[in-house]
Amino acid sequence: MPEIEITDECRALIAAEFPSDDTGQRLASGKWQIQIDEVTWQMLHKVRRPGESVSDCIIRVIIIIQHKRGLL
Repeated sequence: MPEIEITDECRALIAAEFPSDDTGQRLASGKWQIQIDEVTWQMLHKVRRPGESVSDCIIRVIIIIQHKRGLL
């Protein structure tokens, strides 16, 4: 399974949207390392903008999902 590094903010938003027991591992840099499945990895690469961090991409996608659901 691929691993990604994400910010605290991204991790908190993921946890709020997708409750899970998998918390990942906190790194010395303050970021979190989490495992994702191959399908998610491919989808992230498909929607990630040039120069955009993985965390920023995930945050953007979750905000779009929430907006479409009428939560924002």
